[in-house]
Amino acid sequence: MIIDSDITVIILAGGKSSRMGQDKGLMLVNEKPMIQHVLEVAKQITSQIIIVANNSGYKQFGFPVYKDDFQDKGPLSGIYTGLKNSTTLYNLVLSCDIPFIQKDLLVFLLSSSQGNEITVSLQDGKLHPLIAVYTKNCESSMLEKIQRNELKVVGIFDRLNTKQIDVSRFDSSNFRNINKESDL
Repeated sequence: MIIDSDITVIILAGGKSSRMGQDKGLMLVNEKPMIQHVLEVAKQITSQIIIVANNSGYKQFGFPVYKDDFQDKGPLSGIYTGLKNSTTLYNLVLSCDIPFIQKDLLVFLLSSSQGNEITVSLQDGKLHPLIAVYTKNCESSMLEKIQRNELKVVGIFDRLNTKQIDVSRFDSSNFRNINKESDL
């Protein structure tokens, strides 16, 4: 069993928010910044939380904020940056735009991750690489992919010991991400 001291939660908030037109992690959902919803669930799992964001406004939440090591390289760069700055083997990666994520799903994902380099959510046939557990061992493979400009996160799945975990039994609202104002 993985215990909370063995886990870091890495929240990715460095996206361009091009569809939203503003930094979506700081937009209000139910009167709180979207990322705050994710942080509240993350704090129930571990005290080790990292935010990867290029906006210093995320420092207001009291957790370390790291800028992407590679600009304009998408979520793969964000995950890499988080892993590079993590001190734990297991790292739960979440995007900042999933304000309805629930602890029970994340605990299930973590409990299924031992022995895998990557444990990724599979919900109704769709992979969710930004609701996944990545071990620190993924760092060098991600760096190689970034350096070759192969930026799809799922592109590393075939290179590493990856397990897809069917999480369809959990409420689909866990996977609802807010990408544009009409999603609010």
